[in-house]
Amino acid sequence: MFGFRYRHHVIVTLSVLVAWYFSFIIVFVLPIDISTTIYRQCLNSTDAILTTTTAATPPDVNSTFVAVTNGTSQGVGCLPPPSYVGAPVMSNLWRVVYWTSQCLTWLILPIMQSYTQAGEFHVKGKIRAALLDNAIYYGLYLFICAVLLVYLATKPGPDLNWYDAN
Repeated sequence: MFGFRYRHHVIVTLSVLVAWYFSFIIVFVLPIDISTTIYRQCLNSTDAILTTTTAATPPDVNSTFVAVTNGTSQGVGCLPPPSYVGAPVMSNLWRVVYWTSQCLTWLILPIMQSYTQAGEFHVKGKIRAALLDNAIYYGLYLFICAVLLVYLATKPGPDLNWYDAN
């Protein structure tokens, strides 16, 4: 019933596919990010060792810390992983995955779900009912959070400021 692709609209199928795909892509991107971070930390540590050793003694041709390749110093033990990507690429990838997942989770998919469950007969009525249902749902959450925040701010217990976090 739910897997019958001709029964569902293309937008619904694509949004659910993107939501599932971006949830699973984290499993594949996380090891790449970890290996890239370890590689960059290795480069930074060998650069720190290089600067302390070159400041103390003249550079040695047979140094165990540095191999000179194309005029740049690179740590000998620091081999780039096979899945190495630059920091800007990884940062942009995480931004796209995070914000797309957030928008799908909290805005688009709940509105689509309310749209399919609306009892209206026309598209405008269904959209209006879906937006109203989600406005009530999230408005209630905001109201509860505001009441709790006011309660915590007026409670005569511990101080809530950033400077007394200890």
